[in-house]
Amino acid sequence: MNKALGIVTSCLLLYSVAPAQATYDFKSFQNPGATVTRVLGLNGLGALVGMDDSIPGRHAFLVFGDSHASLDSLGVLGSDTSFARGINNQGDIVGGYAGGDGKEHGFILRQGKLSTLDVPFRTAVGTQLNAINDSGVIVGVWIDRAFKGQGFIYENGSFSNLQYPGSRDTTPFGVNSKGDIVGNWDSDQSSTGHGFVFSSGHITSFDVPNAIPNGTAANGLNDSGQIVGTYVGRDGNFHGFVRDGSTFTTIDCPGAVATIAWGINTNGQIAGNCDIATQRRGFVANGTPMKSP
Repeated sequence: MNKALGIVTSCLLLYSVAPAQATYDFKSFQNPGATVTRVLGLNGLGALVGMDDSIPGRHAFLVFGDSHASLDSLGVLGSDTSFARGINNQGDIVGGYAGGDGKEHGFILRQGKLSTLDVPFRTAVGTQLNAINDSGVIVGVWIDRAFKGQGFIYENGSFSNLQYPGSRDTTPFGVNSKGDIVGNWDSDQSSTGHGFVFSSGHITSFDVPNAIPNGTAANGLNDSGQIVGTYVGRDGNFHGFVRDGSTFTTIDCPGAVATIAWGINTNGQIAGNCDIATQRRGFVANGTPMKSP
């Protein structure tokens, strides 16, 4: 399973296309007062969410333009370890926090009101909300007593399972306005695993061509079907990627030893985090992948 702590058919998509090159305008940054900044999601307006240490520990934040705010700084998100992973165009934010009961809980922050949302299953020991679209559909993962990750979709007050056939862990990370979902799955905890796409009741798996075996994770997608994520290259480093149809484009922050792309919006703007020297920084990248000839 990607370590961030129903299906009708499956097939494996194999791509022989080498990753294309691209020119992106990268802006890497550290939030005010922070030494670690991880951007985990963005919306169509360019608002960013994630986690940083601008207050002691690791806590959820929102950045919009030049404004930075720690979410619920006087409540559970400020006192407990927390992260914000998804934000829609209405400004609804989802994520997770470590509760005083020793379990991870999902949260929704809507119009300034924080609500906890956990799966109702008795065997669950943790819930993580990873993305929310403009219709309010939420995707995430819950952890069972065997510490296996079980994917879910939350829609109209009901939970439904989303599991890649034969997987140990399935972790949905992104959902667009069409209800298409991306994430990653694995067969053992020691690997990053494979990316997947769930669309119209069908789930398919894919790997980045330049990735090592079991080294691909899909983290986000937009309404055009462009997918972003990360892969472990044959150099042993983490690289970001954009998948547009059958074309893969590698995206790396300049000077970074590791890049993880977490989200892409309708404008093609990409957000994530990268390791530069001794710092983990957030980034925003603007540009268009160059198609292979």
